[in-house]
Amino acid sequence: MSGASPAASPRREDRLSGAKPTPDQRGAFQLDRDRILYSMEFRRLAGVTQVVSPVEGEIFHSRLTHTLKVAQVARRIAEMLLAREATSQLARAWGEIDADVVEAASLAHDLGHPPFGHIAEHELNLLVAETVIREKHGLALGVALPDASVPEVARTEGYEGNAQSFRLITALSVRRPGSTHGLDLTRATLNAALKYPWQFSVERPKYGVYAVDAEAFNFARALSTPAGEGPSIEAQIMDWADDIAYSVHDVEDFYRAGRIPLDRLRSNPRERLYFRERAMKRRKRIEKPFPLPYEDVPSVLDRFLDVYVDIERPYDGTRDCRERLYACTSTLIHTFIHATDLKAPDGGSRAITRSEMIGTQVEILKEMIWCYVIYNPSLGGHQHGQRQVIRTIFDVLNHACISGRDYLLPPFYKNKWEELLEASNGIVAVRDRARLVADAVSSMTDEQALRFFQRLTASAQGSVLDPIVN
Repeated sequence: MSGASPAASPRREDRLSGAKPTPDQRGAFQLDRDRILYSMEFRRLAGVTQVVSPVEGEIFHSRLTHTLKVAQVARRIAEMLLAREATSQLARAWGEIDADVVEAASLAHDLGHPPFGHIAEHELNLLVAETVIREKHGLALGVALPDASVPEVARTEGYEGNAQSFRLITALSVRRPGSTHGLDLTRATLNAALKYPWQFSVERPKYGVYAVDAEAFNFARALSTPAGEGPSIEAQIMDWADDIAYSVHDVEDFYRAGRIPLDRLRSNPRERLYFRERAMKRRKRIEKPFPLPYEDVPSVLDRFLDVYVDIERPYDGTRDCRERLYACTSTLIHTFIHATDLKAPDGGSRAITRSEMIGTQVEILKEMIWCYVIYNPSLGGHQHGQRQVIRTIFDVLNHACISGRDYLLPPFYKNKWEELLEASNGIVAVRDRARLVADAVSSMTDEQALRFFQRLTASAQGSVLDPIVN
């Protein structure tokens, strides 16, 4: 993998391949945006769960519509910071802010999410780690790990959606014949896509790059900034925009679906108390406090719900309800964007700031989703089944690689498996095999994963002429 060496004064416009694209009216970062937008991986997000599956209907955001709104919010934050005299000067002190880079990184940030979203991400993490550990101890496929080996899972690199996104744009995506650098994006966009710019460790279970992709990671991180080991200022804007879009739009979705009772939360003290106590209990259990002290949260919640003062009844689809909901959503997005600020470099890694009040309001919205949606038994039943789908597909494809039945792999990953066999003289390291199988599983949409599972288990055979994954 080529790229500028540290002595070559890395430039933000440098690309992994070292190529200089044929110039047209677009700048280097605009070209990055377009490459992501036209990639097959981006299109796939239309069929991937955000909170619930896209098959539930257009009322819910898919991973694609969520991503588009993250990109819009992130671009507006970047443009706002550059337009303010005080923050534009601070931006230069932190390195640089380019709205095209921020938008491109936002479009790329969720490309690695597997079918069914975070449930599959957690399951694939276990499966990859367990496969490596099982091989290490000489255990056959399907044999449960002994109790003494279970703690090793937490100390073994598995699967992470953020790292998978980086892997897609630097290695797996295909552009043209002979391309081996994914989408071959600029150094600036790759760096901005790194929400967690470090490899896996026990201390940092959330991470942004796999060990196998370290060379691309080093290329991206060659741009030194006052953020040090932390995410670049452009990555921080993307991350904050993700929080805004997720919290506001998912609450909107589930109010429309009749799950989050915004009308009762605004007007009924008992409903508000119920929600507040569940939110506090969950935060204390996971040891993730709100930005403000717990004792201040009740009053913040009371004042915050005034935003929804016009939400007087359950959503019924009428023009009046639509207007009121749109006004609330617009107000929140505007408020959160304009509450964004920059601080002067102080030796720390955080450039983006917002008040503890604003941070707590965003976290309250997230807790509504946990309280009324994620903890709902009907969603829990779905997720249990989704885990079984992911585990079955992974186990079958893993065994197919070992047993010579690689025709079961999706065609693209069958090619990848053949390349691994050739490069290793027929002896592929278990870590590389597990990574390839995880790549294959995570490349599917929700519907493709379900159809493949049904085919493998004979629960719905379909036609032999039906492709599973194109």
